[in-house]
Amino acid sequence: MLGDQLIGFSCCVVAGVGFAVNYIPVKRMDTGDGVFFAAAMSLGIVIVGVITGFMMSDTQALALPKFEPLAAVGGSIWMLGNLLCPYIIRLVGLGLGLTVWDLSNMITGWFTGFFGLFGVQRELVLRPQMNCLGVSLAAFSLVFFSMAASADLPGKPPAEGKPDMDVVVESPGLGSRSPTESTADSSAASPDLEANNDGESPQCLDADGLKAKAGEGVAPEEQGGRSQARAMPLGLFLAMVAGIFFGTTFDLPTDLSEGNFGPGHSSRVLDYVWSHFLGIFATAILALAAYVAVMRRKSYMPKALILPAVASGVLWAIAQVAWFQANASLGYAIAFPIIASLPGILGLFIGTCFFGEMKSSRSRLLALLGLLLRCPGVALIAVSV
Repeated sequence: MLGDQLIGFSCCVVAGVGFAVNYIPVKRMDTGDGVFFAAAMSLGIVIVGVITGFMMSDTQALALPKFEPLAAVGGSIWMLGNLLCPYIIRLVGLGLGLTVWDLSNMITGWFTGFFGLFGVQRELVLRPQMNCLGVSLAAFSLVFFSMAASADLPGKPPAEGKPDMDVVVESPGLGSRSPTESTADSSAASPDLEANNDGESPQCLDADGLKAKAGEGVAPEEQGGRSQARAMPLGLFLAMVAGIFFGTTFDLPTDLSEGNFGPGHSSRVLDYVWSHFLGIFATAILALAAYVAVMRRKSYMPKALILPAVASGVLWAIAQVAWFQANASLGYAIAFPIIASLPGILGLFIGTCFFGEMKSSRSRLLALLGLLLRCPGVALIAVSV
């Protein structure tokens, strides 16, 4: 039992670090509308998935585990959430969108384990009150990290119809955010907000420089009011949907490993990693094909982006593999909120020390308030096991 906990918490650290740094290779690059970036990133993801399948499978020989279509569907669910993120940001801006989908990702994953949803076995938490308090603190800290990320950014007139800030977003959870954290982070998406001027998330894909162009040719004042009134409810709804996608990406592999789909499936969750990652890759390639068919010559596909995006995908995938193992060792109710929270803490340190972020006293104060909530929250979750 103690050995499982040690492995689980070690994997939480690996996942937290991975989601905090996975977008550094493309931090200073223009990723356009994010579709080509997501496809190139998924190539790095599937490479790690295949290596994981060979090296960590249950099979006696050096061979891939059986392909599981349901595990691949779990990967497709994550990528669908990822692809929603740029559109969400056009509707409500990064700060609000990221806060909503990261919170939705964290709560979905935690609820799944704590209450036994979507076929996942209900987990026994030794100190449930402490666990709930820790999750609440970690979730509330997202608000302060979101405000800190946008504090140093110049304001933009509403009439321009642009997002609140440039988009650099995984996941959860990778997640998240993290983006497409993704979460998930997410995050994970991401999943989590890394509290910097670029607003990175482990859960969600990167869509730097995306512009909202709805309502061109209309009077600026009229356009701003009407478009914002229509966009806000839709953007919030889609952000919640993206977070739910990030938060449920592990459910089908977990159901398979727990025998919910009958015998004949491996009990080791790592045997489903390569199928899961193949689902991510296939969905990203289909999205790219549709994107090229629609945009044609306007498609944004710079060759210089390929290798950095692949490197980003490799880092994200390593973190996601660690998240798989953390879920198996600790359970969703412990692993999800911890992994959704750590990238924001580490990202704050990296952004401040190495990228000159958080320059104003207001942004630093907001980030400090976020840390004062998040660090105790993570500690409470850890000791509640």
